[in-house]
Amino acid sequence: MEEKILLAGASGALGLEVLKLLHQQGKDVRALVHSEDGAEEVSPYTNDIWKADASEGNDVIKDITKDVSIVISTLGKSVSLFTNRGKSFVENDFYANSNILDDAIKNGVKRFIYVSIKGAEKALEYEVAKSHKMFEDALEASGLDHTIIRPVGFYSGLHDLAIMAKRKVIPIVGDGEAKTNSIHQKDLAKVVVKYLQEGPELKEVGGPLIHTRREMADMVAEKVGGKVIPVPEKIAEWGMFLPEMVDDDISAKLHYFKFVTTHDMVGEKNGEITFEEYLNSLDLEKDLP
Repeated sequence: MEEKILLAGASGALGLEVLKLLHQQGKDVRALVHSEDGAEEVSPYTNDIWKADASEGNDVIKDITKDVSIVISTLGKSVSLFTNRGKSFVENDFYANSNILDDAIKNGVKRFIYVSIKGAEKALEYEVAKSHKMFEDALEASGLDHTIIRPVGFYSGLHDLAIMAKRKVIPIVGDGEAKTNSIHQKDLAKVVVKYLQEGPELKEVGGPLIHTRREMADMVAEKVGGKVIPVPEKIAEWGMFLPEMVDDDISAKLHYFKFVTTHDMVGEKNGEITFEEYLNSLDLEKDLP
């Protein structure tokens, strides 16, 4: 009997690429999505679709892992300033994944692959990082065979810079010298699927090329337009207080944005698609609001 795989977050930027690869390999996949739109997006690749919000409790997803051998979770809240799913990072990243983990333990799942974030263990004062690390700790304590993948960041997660560039301003916090090697979601999906049966307990993953934040902003400006505007760290910190009085969601994202853009975020090199190639593939009207 073919092993069944549960893919949580299947309609997201990364999840969809993982689903496509599994479909190409003829794998039996159960997809967990949050909306009707998500269900429609994954429908070409699987008929086994659950539409539910895993953060709402164990009963909502009861037995979602029944007959499942492997769980892959790419489930989590977007860090984009231009999206807001309402619930907090703790609810979407910790509670939702914890409820899936509880069900997996109950149903005897053999292996759990979780896509976290680079820096989860170093920025626990920020809700974004803390929520991921809390689930990492829960997964490690579960006793399940597992791999935690910490990507530096997806190219699609850098859409915010391109959206702001379209509005003629590209803010860079600090001196812009912090380095990173973000990765295309297609290349990251290959890493996830590579560890389907076995892999290290922890893997920090980056893309093929290392750039400074300033270099990436300049590439966005060249492709989309806009002016790169350096924002001193102190001014950025003062600016963080305003969102806290208005919107906790944006505040959490801004705090983490400042952290990742002022610290080196470099993972093991993987993949082939460069950031410049990704930018050149964007349709400025269709892909950027």
